[in-house]
Amino acid sequence: MVKIGILTYHNNKNRWAILQAYSLWKSLKKKIKNSKVEIIDYRTRQKEIKRLYSLNPKVLIRNLLDFNTCANFLEDKDALSSYWIITDNHKKAVELLKKKNYDVLGVGSDEGWSYIKNESKRPFPNAYFLDPSINALKVSYGASANKMKLESLSKTELKIYKKYISSFDKISVRDEHTEKLLEELGISEIQRVPDPTILIDFPQKDLKEILLSNGVSLDRPILAINQLNKDIGKPIVSHYKKKGYQIVAPNKSSLADVDLFRKVNPLEYYSLHKYFDFVISGSLHTSIFSIKNNTPFATLDFSSKDLIDKKESLLEEFSLSDRYIKVVNQNTENILNKIEKGEKELDKKHVQKKINSMKQKGYSYIQELEEMLNEKDVR
Repeated sequence: MVKIGILTYHNNKNRWAILQAYSLWKSLKKKIKNSKVEIIDYRTRQKEIKRLYSLNPKVLIRNLLDFNTCANFLEDKDALSSYWIITDNHKKAVELLKKKNYDVLGVGSDEGWSYIKNESKRPFPNAYFLDPSINALKVSYGASANKMKLESLSKTELKIYKKYISSFDKISVRDEHTEKLLEELGISEIQRVPDPTILIDFPQKDLKEILLSNGVSLDRPILAINQLNKDIGKPIVSHYKKKGYQIVAPNKSSLADVDLFRKVNPLEYYSLHKYFDFVISGSLHTSIFSIKNNTPFATLDFSSKDLIDKKESLLEEFSLSDRYIKVVNQNTENILNKIEKGEKELDKKHVQKKINSMKQKGYSYIQELEEMLNEKDVR
């Protein structure tokens, strides 16, 4: 039996990160025969401290409860490894990984390959880059270096970055920016694959009672917001309240009438999107879940960086670029005019055709991995 370990962001207050990790686990488990697949419970200490620590006892308890909610979901699915790796020491993390004797180590689908000085909450290098000394077959599925630029690295950092990623046996990324960045490094054997949340069909949950019990009326239009910058978010919310919309946030938001943070589990979080009449967000996965639920949406980009980010790359692939809006240096009226165009219904046939095509591309990559395992007789 082939033993596969996945290094990906899995314990996160953002529910889509959990579903992303779950989707990759489920896809590999489904498609690679005779395999034991598990998500490695790896986290860096400094990020965990920033996430959990608070001098306010109520906030600390809330953070701990949320941490357990995230871990319990994957444990219940039997997807999480039985051991923890929580360290900022890269050598220690590598040694612990080596002791587990994985046949395959995979990373992604997240921004694990992004390192931005003074912004990164993780040391560099870290386990998401996979040390070249590891003997396991090293692969990536949909890795991303979103918004990172190579010129931001020192010569030493650039050398390490190239050395680590060049040691991978098989590489796939999920966005155009990461593909071009790796090509700049001289890495040419790269494949583009869809985010793993596109590969699987999540079960739809009946959430009427949850919505009603939290004060959401099913007789009025619902606008969902997620990851909105407050400065632009306030006029957007005000505009849609005047149009009669209730403002609901799947995650915590001071701009919403109702936020459902910690009131739904990860799979219910996905199903929420079918109850929304319109979605405005700055999130990749909120856009994906809106697309998969055929819910009208607009995706905002608050970055001033001149590059194609992961959200723009996704919507280009779906031929939905008109729903992607860069808000920097635009006045509120122009932004609202562009957002309102996103209220139109999605072309269901077009969307489903794209999803089917993307699924085929993602599963083909996994099939190639299985063929590689057979050739190397890793069983």
